[in-house]
Amino acid sequence: MKKPLDPVKLLAAAILCSMAATPVFAQPAPAPVIKEINAEFLPSPAIPGYAKKTGSSSKDAKWLEVDVKFDMPQKEKSGPKFVDELTVNYFILLNNKGASEDGKSTLLTGAITHVDVHLDKDLHVGAFVSPQSLFRFFGDRIPATANQAFINIGVSISDASGVIARHDQKNGDIVTGKTAWWENTDKYNVVSDRVLSKDATPFAHLAWDYYLPLKAN
Repeated sequence: MKKPLDPVKLLAAAILCSMAATPVFAQPAPAPVIKEINAEFLPSPAIPGYAKKTGSSSKDAKWLEVDVKFDMPQKEKSGPKFVDELTVNYFILLNNKGASEDGKSTLLTGAITHVDVHLDKDLHVGAFVSPQSLFRFFGDRIPATANQAFINIGVSISDASGVIARHDQKNGDIVTGKTAWWENTDKYNVVSDRVLSKDATPFAHLAWDYYLPLKAN
């Protein structure tokens, strides 16, 4: 008759089997360090040889460009050098209370996903608002400068695990657990389909190496 196994040895064997069966997950992406959020007005780029006349709505047309600069530090020299995807959510609070019927400012929101993100310094992502949208939300009269056109601009950056950084132009980083101003949606008229990625604008074929690559639709 076989001698029963020592209970201590049985427990040790069970623990070893459990450890062997537990999958090893990849390290999460490093948290981005958002350094700057800049906005400026840009005219539509001229195309040599294209002589089609513009419509009246294009008079003094200005695109609003939001440029976000951030770092993605590499944790270890021998570790991963790329992140597969990052999604950047934009929150552009327009300074247009006087042009809205209910006296509320318009909050433009949109999400843009980038791929093959190299862990490096001074990375750039960007978003655009068309001249037609600006005319619409400012009552057909766009402010003279970009800084006059908005109250604040916020961004959040997410990877597969969720939000890994939040920042706004006026106050800097928003600490984890603190409510971001753009989450108080009852204060604003929220419009979610007017923030455009570069490939949906006349700037699609310009400055290829400046912004991070976009995920194909």
